[in-house]
Amino acid sequence: MNTRMLGWQATDGRLPLSAPHGLAERAFRQGDVPAVRLFTRAFGARAGIEPGRLTDFVLAASEAMACATACGPCTARVRLWVAGNRAFCEVRGDGVLLRSPPGIRPGGPVQTDGRHSEEEALRRWVLKQLSDYVSVASGPDGVWVLLSMTVS
Repeated sequence: MNTRMLGWQATDGRLPLSAPHGLAERAFRQGDVPAVRLFTRAFGARAGIEPGRLTDFVLAASEAMACATACGPCTARVRLWVAGNRAFCEVRGDGVLLRSPPGIRPGGPVQTDGRHSEEEALRRWVLKQLSDYVSVASGPDGVWVLLSMTVS
């Protein structure tokens, strides 16, 4: 699941036109999220994100990681970079947020339990409050979260 970014769209592995600086990435599982938060904090500090915005960036990244690993054991990858005055966090996991019932083709009706739906809605709300841009998608290849915020 190696993915690079070109503008706002996921691409086939090419770097952005204006090359990012400080690109950092790490694979993780659900139990590794606390260590990945520390990794994200260290990245942000090295990138020069102000302390107040750094806390928001780490919290948003943590919520993105929770989205990618919420549906049981899976492998995920976090990618962090700064381009211009924006810090980006991309998280990809091979789990699925919403599952189709057996016998229903992908893209058909989805089945969720109430608790999972509420947790997912809260995560998305937190991501939207903390980030300038956020996109969450789920499909047969897994979960993808991209967020960015303006930093000075």
